[in-house]
Amino acid sequence: MIRKKDLSPSATRLIMQSVYLLYWGTNFITGQYSAVFLRGFPFLSDFLVGMTISCGSLISTAAQMFWGNIADHAKTKNRILIITIMGVITGLFLLITPNHSSLLTLFPTTLFLYFFLTIPGVMVDTIIVENVQMTGVPFGRIRVFASAGAAAGALMIFLLSLRITIVPSSTFQVAIACAGLALFPVMFLPETKGHAYKQKKDKAKANYKIVLKNPRMILLLCFLLLIFTGTQATNLFLSVHYSSAEGLNAGLGSYGLFFAFCIGCEALVMTLGNRLWQSMNIYHVFTLTGFAAFGRSFIVYLAPNIYVLCLLAIFQALLFAPLWTRLSPYVNSIVPKEARATGQAIWNVIVAGVAPMIGSALGGTIAEIFGVRNVFGVASAICLVSSVVFFFLFNRQKRYDLLHPIIPDED
Repeated sequence: MIRKKDLSPSATRLIMQSVYLLYWGTNFITGQYSAVFLRGFPFLSDFLVGMTISCGSLISTAAQMFWGNIADHAKTKNRILIITIMGVITGLFLLITPNHSSLLTLFPTTLFLYFFLTIPGVMVDTIIVENVQMTGVPFGRIRVFASAGAAAGALMIFLLSLRITIVPSSTFQVAIACAGLALFPVMFLPETKGHAYKQKKDKAKANYKIVLKNPRMILLLCFLLLIFTGTQATNLFLSVHYSSAEGLNAGLGSYGLFFAFCIGCEALVMTLGNRLWQSMNIYHVFTLTGFAAFGRSFIVYLAPNIYVLCLLAIFQALLFAPLWTRLSPYVNSIVPKEARATGQAIWNVIVAGVAPMIGSALGGTIAEIFGVRNVFGVASAICLVSSVVFFFLFNRQKRYDLLHPIIPDED
């Protein structure tokens, strides 16, 4: 790791973009292909697939809090990032290498993977948000490479399918390669200290209390919980619906091409709309993303074929492009600097832990009883009702903020 003073703005920007580009291929593949992978084991029903991923998300929730606290009190957050990426690589390797013949081996291996799986993304966002001023460009122009990386991961799956017959374990091999390659630019990220380094343990616990007593943070967390519960239920079974005979029967290989197109649209909207997203009131951004989440799930429910399903790209872009551009900087602006890693970890706990836990359990139960397609109908209803309710709550908070503006901590 090199120190901040040794990096030029262009080199820093390139390193940050490379980390997003490489590691988010792993993020995409593990998120989109997990259900297909687990469904391939004959001893797992749709219900057990949902519950296994739900339990993994529960572990991820605890892990977010654990690693967030360690990162805030570490000498450098970069070391935590490297350790957790190595944990992801190890977990994926253990998942695909042995021939799991029962849930007794598959279940604990899945939990081991989820203990690390969501942490690198949190650490990367935290490190880059804290150092983005060194690049001379806004955060959105760096973060767009995460979407590009996810699209590249999806495209690699499709290109691989042209040469070999794709099985779910093949997709995880690509995920391992992406994570391994990401370690190289990670080594050159600006060294970022934990702001609570050498702080006493009682003050460490106070970081969580400070963040969770923040009314703006509570409003945000409630919104994210509901929207991503519906979104995760959709994500969990989207690859199953797309590729299986009981769904659209379009094959697993072309799913990579389909999602490369969707995420490519997301990256394009994030890039071209960056100034718009930056200029919008943050509560308008959240409202837009809520209704986009509804549209994304609803189009999956309605689509009779993959051509209509391609409309999902519009809602994919309007959901994630503005949200990922503004969310991390907004959280950093409303929490004290010594609790920033904790603040980032807490919203990730909701998005990548609690909401997926609920959404996976709900999706698995609905798929088992009513069929996979009805998962998307329930998910769209959750997102629609939540968006309408929070439309009014965000408007009230916006009026409050005009009288009591946010004054972020200086670095």
